[in-house]
Amino acid sequence: MKTIRTLLLAATVVAGPAFAGDVVVIVNKANDNSIDKNLVMKVYAGESKSWANGGAIAALDLPEDNPARAAFASEVMGKTVANMKALWAQNVFAGKAVPPKVVPSDDEVKKTVAANKGAIGYIKAGAADDSVKVVVK
Repeated sequence: MKTIRTLLLAATVVAGPAFAGDVVVIVNKANDNSIDKNLVMKVYAGESKSWANGGAIAALDLPEDNPARAAFASEVMGKTVANMKALWAQNVFAGKAVPPKVVPSDDEVKKTVAANKGAIGYIKAGAADDSVKVVVK
């Protein structure tokens, strides 16, 4: 019985980040590019490095242990954080792309996006406010 409780607790802890709440993708309010989930997936896979208008994309990531990062990887990218880490290791090794800059919190993602017209990031849905534009829910 103790083993079953331990397994259930472990399953809850592992599943927790996936249910951490919805994430939203945000950009600077002045960004007038057409942005959909497909473009976001290309940006975070290292396949798109510039906006349609020619400006450089500055992608932001949260720390690996942040529940919103796990939710983003799962809900938007269809992968795990470990899968994304492996993808970026391959991209860096092949010289294809530089991984997104890691910032410590939702607030820092918002501040950076609000201050940089070319920035894109993701945060918990509840953290979004009028300082940024939500483009993918």
